[in-house]
Amino acid sequence: MKSNFLVNFKYFLINLRRLYFSVFWYELNNIKNISQNEKKFKLIILKSKTNNTKFNLNEYFDKYKYKLKRLNKKNQFLALVKNKKVLSSGWIFFGSKWKITEIDLNINIKNQSLLYDFYTPKNLRNKGYYKLLLKLITNKFKKKNLAIYSLSYNYKSNKAIKKSGFKLIKKMHGS
Repeated sequence: MKSNFLVNFKYFLINLRRLYFSVFWYELNNIKNISQNEKKFKLIILKSKTNNTKFNLNEYFDKYKYKLKRLNKKNQFLALVKNKKVLSSGWIFFGSKWKITEIDLNINIKNQSLLYDFYTPKNLRNKGYYKLLLKLITNKFKKKNLAIYSLSYNYKSNKAIKKSGFKLIKKMHGS
């Protein structure tokens, strides 16, 4: 009985979030230059499961096993690494249709590559790694039209996105 209540309550909260929260949609405005100090960091792009051991990302994918299924032609894993340690990570999607699950909204993203699901471990936050990762990504994918979104209330993420060269385009609400 108790677990049924928790499941129902969870779905209630998810639907409530979809109704009252929004996401900010950003597109790349300008590419920020990488400083000499920032060149000490490396951007790793993982395109398939076979490269997982090559880049020593086992610890990350042991923790997030379900994310390994994403690796395919349309989804690639991106990581900021220094001394073989993942400091911040995210994903890039090369496709035309996307569902923003946070607000239950399907969108068309033709002619764009979408950055999504970024994560910085709690002990590494507030050190600029997320912003640096975004800068390295924009420098690597200069010829792509990049877009990214964040929940409107995620102030730190929105601030980092803006500082790394993205411009707020629109605010989107769920269906």
